[in-house]
Order: sequence, then structure tokens, then C-alpha cells
Amino acid sequence: MFDRPSFVSFASFGKIAICTLLAACFAFPQSNSGAITGKVIDQDGATVFGVSIRARNLNTGTAYKTTSSGSGDYSFERLGDGTYQISFPTLGLGAPPQNVVVHAGQASRLDIRVRDTSLNTLGEDRSFYATRAAPHPTPSGPAPLTREGKPDLSGVWWAPRILEPPEPTLLPWALDTVKQWAANDAKDIPSARCLPMGVAMMFEFGVTKLIQTPTLLVIIGEHDESVRQVFLDGRGHPKDMDPTWRGQSIGRWEGDILVVDTIGFNGKSWIAAYPSAFPYTEMLHLTTRFRRPDLGHLEMDVTFDDPGTFTKPWTMKTVSDFAQGEEVQEEICNENNQDPGHLVGK
Repeated sequence: MFDRPSFVSFASFGKIAICTLLAACFAFPQSNSGAITGKVIDQDGATVFGVSIRARNLNTGTAYKTTSSGSGDYSFERLGDGTYQISFPTLGLGAPPQNVVVHAGQASRLDIRVRDTSLNTLGEDRSFYATRAAPHPTPSGPAPLTREGKPDLSGVWWAPRILEPPEPTLLPWALDTVKQWAANDAKDIPSARCLPMGVAMMFEFGVTKLIQTPTLLVIIGEHDESVRQVFLDGRGHPKDMDPTWRGQSIGRWEGDILVVDTIGFNGKSWIAAYPSAFPYTEMLHLTTRFRRPDLGHLEMDVTFDDPGTFTKPWTMKTVSDFAQGEEVQEEICNENNQDPGHLVGK
């Protein structure tokens, strides 16, 4: 296994299954609103508690959140008429979105069976993912400034937490690709073979170090043993660009926000937007907006624009916590990599 076994878990994200029972609706006396109730269990029938569940009205776009109780039960109440998409944006547990129709004065039931996509071993279990997705303690105070008066993004940061799971609309070929990944248990995931995973500026696991100068931002990722450069000296993109795994990045300041423009991707990696992943083409254009609102947090909004994959651009909003006292460590992917032999697909 890797020094940080988190690669294996995401490599297994395609192992997802959901078993749903939409029971007959029953009326709520003297109520004009509806509800969705159910229970969350894993592949072994054990209750799954303390995890987030999301309901989004497909007509209005209004989103609701709840958490499964100690008995695995969850509920959304006081819902208006409409179709709701139930999603389970929880790292380490997989379940595809499911639609439920809600009528006034009635409750619809949706029981969800999720599959544990972790190895369920020490350092690779659900508690690892719960910790990964949870906020970290951070120091308080204002954001530091550079001599030029710009926010200083320098520091070591925990992996970004996605504030709202993205819901891009894929073109047919891309949707078919995602379905194939799920059907094959994600056996072709690049990271399992020590190839770069993800295209965003910050890395999905481990910590990331940012070093900012007036003309250059250097990003060192522990997850992929990768280094990226963002040129801040006013240059443009090269006219004759060879596509690469990480693309080529230039940046400019808009007030206290650093806007990074990245193009030149080779289309060989996956877009990692946990708990989902998407393909992309060489037409991918990333616009990343960095903002440090205070000492302990770094916000990163990433807009993905790829007309070869998506029907329209979409944005992923994240926040990273300052990793006080941490440092980027060496991680050699090829050292004792046991992933390929286990990813046999179906």
C-alpha cells in the first residue's frame, strides 16, 4: 500500500450500489407539506449514522440537508410538491443520486443502501474519511499581507473541503464513461498506477504547501508528489503549448482575490470532485479564484469549462484549513504500490 492509503479508497469509488424501497405514501393530518423519510444501511445491513444527506428540489433548485441519526434514520420535512434528488455526499461511502416525488400531506420513503468504498481497515476506514471531511482547528486572526499589500496565501493547508457537491451536466459520451467507471469498479483510475489524479490547484488528500512571491506562486502537493507553478509576472500562455497533466497556469490579482487561469491539459486524468469524478478533454479551461479571508482559512472556487465534456461551465467551491505545525512529507507512489492487482473490475 501507499504511505497514505487514501489512494486505494478513491480508486474503489466505483463500487457503489443503492437499494431503494419507495413505500406507499401516507397522509399527514392537517398538513399541506410533504416529507421524505428513510434509513441508511451499509452493504452488510449495519446502520450508518452521523452522515450528511442532501435533498434538492429539481424544479426550484432549493437544497435541504440533514444527518442520519444513531439508528440510521433520516427525514426531510415541510417539503413542497415536486421531485427531489437525494444524494449522499460522504467520503468513503458510495450511493448514486436517487429521485423521489413528494406530494402535499404525504410522506415518501426512501431507504438507502450504501457501499463502503474504503478498505475498512485501520487508516482506511470510515473514521478516516469522517476526519478528512471535517473542519480542523485553525488559528484566529486577520490574513497576513505581503509587502505589496496583497493577501499572502503562503502556508501549509489541509486538503480542501467541498462546501457544496457539484452537479455538472455531462454530454452523453462523458455520462457513459462515468457509468463504465462505476460498472468496472474504477479499475482504470490513474492514481492506482501512480499517474496524476485530479486537475484542481489544491490536492485531494494530504496537505498542500503554497509559497507566494510577487512573481510566482509555487504549489507543492503531498498527495501526488507534484509541484505546480502559477506565473504572476504578467506573461500570457505560450502560443505553442504541449498538453500536460497539470496544464499551464498564469495569475492576476483582482482586489484581494488571486485569479488563476489554467489551460493546456492532456485529458488523461480524471476531474476529482468528491464524492464524484468526471472525465475531461483537452479543451478544459480552469479558472481558480483564491481568497484568504482570515489567518486560518483559504477559499478556492474552481470553474470548470470544457465544452467537449459538459453542457455548460460549473463551479466547485471549497475551503482549506491552515495546517498549523504540519509539513509536506515525501510520498513515493511506486513504493509498495499494491493497488493494480486489486483493481480487476467486473
